[in-house]
Amino acid sequence: MIFNRDSAMSKESLEALLAKLQDDEGLQLSLKSATKLDDAVALAQGAGFDVSKYDFLEHKRLIGPHLLWEWDWI
Repeated sequence: MIFNRDSAMSKESLEALLAKLQDDEGLQLSLKSATKLDDAVALAQGAGFDVSKYDFLEHKRLIGPHLLWEWDWI
């Protein structure tokens, strides 16, 4: 599958999500409960962040240090 995403914009959106996660325990709990990538993307988008599966996978090194948990699927 080919993704045509603006990587700067994608990274910016993901960084905004990560910043929000630092202060929003409700969002942390919601994302922590995600059992698959599609669920995490839907939750993030529902919270107003323009992120995709591609963003999570492309920037997983960026995500890891910011999360207080680990997803088995990422």
